Amino acid sequence: MRRFKCIVSYDGSNYIGWQSQCRNNSIQEKIEAVLKRISKQDIKAVAAGRTDAKVHAYGQVFHFDTDFYLDAARWHWAINGYLPDDIRVKSIEEVKDGFHARFSVKSKQYDYVINLGEYDVCKVNYAYQCRHHLDVDQMEEASRIFVGKHDFSSFCANSLEQWPNQIREISSITFYRDGDILTISYKGKGFLRYMVRMLTATLIEVGRGRLTPADVVEMLEAKDKDVCKHNAEPQGLYLIKIEYEENAKSAQTIEEND
Repeated sequence: MRRFKCIVSYDGSNYIGWQSQCRNNSIQEKIEAVLKRISKQDIKAVAAGRTDAKVHAYGQVFHFDTDFYLDAARWHWAINGYLPDDIRVKSIEEVKDGFHARFSVKSKQYDYVINLGEYDVCKVNYAYQCRHHLDVDQMEEASRIFVGKHDFSSFCANSLEQWPNQIREISSITFYRDGDILTISYKGKGFLRYMVRMLTATLIEVGRGRLTPADVVEMLEAKDKDVCKHNAEPQGLYLIKIEYEENAKSAQTIEEND
């Protein structure tokens, strides 16, 4: 049995997210259907993490195991030949059995994109259309509260019964402005369900003047599922990049040139 690591990008607008839900409309189901079409085998695609409905990815990672005879280059060509136009495998490499798309992760980067200008119908599926003035300086000040290792129970949708350890470490939160487009970039080893979207929604409330940085500190320290009432819209969120531990690397890489 051989293991292949794949980096895939997708436009999440028309999908219910990564995770298979037996409705034939997830990214995972589309990919697994192609793997089966090529190999005539049931092959599971194991991802680094889930993305929700309408969330996009430039650098989602998954692995799959197979004894089918194709090498990385031919798998790459064959998979992209059958995938829909809004899903594209960017690279494939054969890796050692010790590599795991989820458990070998060193860090992830998520970006949240906000349009601060006029409502843009061409960007409605790709950025949150903010109709309010935002004080970005205040947002940046509040974002520093989240950097470091914290219990993020107040800022995720995971129940404490199902997921009792809700401590996570954010290594950085960075703001970039390009004209009317504001991007908030989050880096950390792992994120809980809706965590980035809930953090972003809270920062937007700070930017609108409806919360202060002191309020954010209280919310974080409360560890209370009821204190964060907002969840930023999914279409502004992008999984940008996933980095892996050194011992998870492999020798052969086949990349697509765009």
